[in-house]
Amino acid sequence: MLELTEWFDQARFPPRPWLVVGKGPTFDRRSQFDLSEFNVVGLNHVIDQIDVDVAHIVDVNVVADCADRLVDGCRWLLMPRYPHVHSTSGTRRLEDWFDELPVLRSLDEQGRLVWYNLVTDPPVPGSPVIAGGEFSSQLALAILGRMGVRIVRSLGVDGGRSYAETFESLEDATLLENGAPTFDMQFERLREIADEYGVDYQSLVAPLRIFVGCEESQVVAYRVLEYSIRKASSVPVEVVPMMNLDHPMPRDARNRPRTGFSFARFMIPELCGGRGRALYLDADMLVFGDVAELHDMPFDGRAVLCSGSTSTDAWDGFESHNFGASAAVMLIDCERASWDIAGIVAALDRGEYTYEQLMGDLCIVAPGDIAAEISEEWNHLEVFEPGRTKLLHFTVVPTQPWKSDANELGDVWMACYREAVEAGAVPPEEVEQLVAAGDVKPALRAALRRAPSRRTVLTRSSLDILSAQREIARLEAQVSAMKRSVSWRIGTTVVHAARVPTGFLKRLRTAARR
Repeated sequence: MLELTEWFDQARFPPRPWLVVGKGPTFDRRSQFDLSEFNVVGLNHVIDQIDVDVAHIVDVNVVADCADRLVDGCRWLLMPRYPHVHSTSGTRRLEDWFDELPVLRSLDEQGRLVWYNLVTDPPVPGSPVIAGGEFSSQLALAILGRMGVRIVRSLGVDGGRSYAETFESLEDATLLENGAPTFDMQFERLREIADEYGVDYQSLVAPLRIFVGCEESQVVAYRVLEYSIRKASSVPVEVVPMMNLDHPMPRDARNRPRTGFSFARFMIPELCGGRGRALYLDADMLVFGDVAELHDMPFDGRAVLCSGSTSTDAWDGFESHNFGASAAVMLIDCERASWDIAGIVAALDRGEYTYEQLMGDLCIVAPGDIAAEISEEWNHLEVFEPGRTKLLHFTVVPTQPWKSDANELGDVWMACYREAVEAGAVPPEEVEQLVAAGDVKPALRAALRRAPSRRTVLTRSSLDILSAQREIARLEAQVSAMKRSVSWRIGTTVVHAARVPTGFLKRLRTAARR
């Protein structure tokens, strides 16, 4: 078998960028790109669908699933020295699987099997240890960074909780088998790895930039909205809260913004450098539709596409609302919408238009440059129709469900909130602070016990299961090494000494089962 650094020295790759391909939804967009422009790393079952330069597989079960394709579909197979078994740290070396998985022996004999040390396993001295993370994408990027690769792109390395349709049949067997609540958990570590090795890492599918108008009192609502966006999205997204942005204010109090973020939406083209498209949303929303629909929506020469909205009974007894074209859901062509916030405020001061005309009619956009092309389902005001509603907008401020129990759709928001907390998308300390400030209802505290930072799983010996499994693997490797030594075979003293860690090993196994 080739050790990782030996492979670095022997392998000869063309001087072109690398592409890491995963099973996420954007995998199904592969026909839009010329993959031959890259050296390709396929993660796990990707080898079943496309030929790759390097198949990176962490779990031996995937080798069994893809054995036939591994022979002809890749140049090298890259695996940990101690492969995982169903996403659990393994205790057997790679070569110990040769009899059960003959394809591994075959690839080894052809000089195509490459191994590396995982940080969770007993390391082979003299070989680098890869500390990527709990996702194969992270390990692959760390290895490429270690190789000195400086440009890496990705496809199918997405957030959310689903695979591409191509891999839908695998979801029951392997989806988030590592115990992570969502694939979004991989992104922070990917950014850290890219920074550590100086890698230019980006997705081939450009992310949809989503700007959310938000005030400090709405942070929890924003967190839940962001979680709902990512959960449903099949394209990469960048979600940015627009909070406390500095901009000029009108002199006339009648033209002052009604919220701290009212004017912030007009800063989006500038924040995007006048390039690409961006979506604006308010924080008081939940998303159930796939924003890929908006990612690909044609502008047809217009600068702004907005949603329509209709009246609902929920507004009875409250202040009036402008129904029609809505500035709360806007898709913006940042090149055509060359807005200048200082100029917009100056025009308000000169009386060229009123606040209502600016916010309600979007009068700064010429009639031919704007259209309510985004369907009404993307801005359902206080209405939720399962299977139809793509965006639920909680517009009646006094009854917003993070504040009050009076909202008829409060259960919908609370269910998403609890799920977001459990996924680690809502920091408990932010909830506690807003409860203390009176900005959200105290009932939100009950779900905080679901947060990852507040969950503990203890065994009888006060070890969590993962720690126990790692200790088992380490000790089994030590015992295996002892048994191969000359002193084991000829020395009864060493044999007796080895029984001590073996007894401890049994106790750890018992602890892990409990």
